Amino acid sequence: MTEWIIATVQQLGYVGIFLMLILARVLPPVPAETVIPLAGMGAANGDFNLLLVALAGGLGSAVGEMVWYLPAHLLGRERFEAFLRRYGHWLTVRPEQVHQATEWFARRGGIAVMLCQPLPGLRTLISIPAGACGLRLPVFLAYSATGSTLWVLVLATTGYLVRTGFPELANYMVPGALLLFATLLFLYVIRLVRHRRSTRLSRSES
Repeated sequence: MTEWIIATVQQLGYVGIFLMLILARVLPPVPAETVIPLAGMGAANGDFNLLLVALAGGLGSAVGEMVWYLPAHLLGRERFEAFLRRYGHWLTVRPEQVHQATEWFARRGGIAVMLCQPLPGLRTLISIPAGACGLRLPVFLAYSATGSTLWVLVLATTGYLVRTGFPELANYMVPGALLLFATLLFLYVIRLVRHRRSTRLSRSES
């Protein structure tokens, strides 16, 4: 399959990257992102532009995630909350937290969508609560495309550095980007925990 993906990108260029990233989000096991570092190598040879590779990949990823977002959006918040009340214990979500969780995601879930983009599997799954909790489609697309574009740019730049003779830098690009995203996600979780604690204290005092 990887050979077919590479051949498609070679034939269709940026359109091929766009289509392969859609396919990768619709069918998560498809290894479409393996072609991005190769496109970065092509950019070193003048065959591609790094920014256009990132843009094509980012937009393709966002469009592909809509396949999961839209059915969940049509399912609606009430049915999603009913699902969580029944099965939420597997996600460590208590029944009394369900409505609060969906309200939070409807307001601030975009940042979670963006930060999950480098994480295989999770970047697809995050589209489901985003749709069900009512995160608006333009907001979802904006955050999804931003996170995906940045991630694709990291992968493409890695290939570019390898081709231009800086493999020692390329070895640190992906781990460094993952560490950055993980750090941002950790700091955001800490902020969320503190916010929830302060909210509980204010309610208990009142």
